Amino acid sequence: MIMTSMRVFPSLFVGRREVVTALETPHIFGEGEPGTAFLCGACEEVVMTSRDRSDIADVVVKCRCGEYNQL
Repeated sequence: MIMTSMRVFPSLFVGRREVVTALETPHIFGEGEPGTAFLCGACEEVVMTSRDRSDIADVVVKCRCGEYNQL
């Protein structure tokens, strides 16, 4: 998985790739700790899980299928 800030992303890949919006779903970590799971907008594979949404703001993740997902 490749993570990069949205501030860097557009200048690196302009014209080469479209960014897909990742699907945000609730996720329960151990012992009832709430969190969030992000699914690829193209293949619905889990691309990232997080306990706190604010720590991954403005992040783009590349899925194994090759699509770039904005979280």
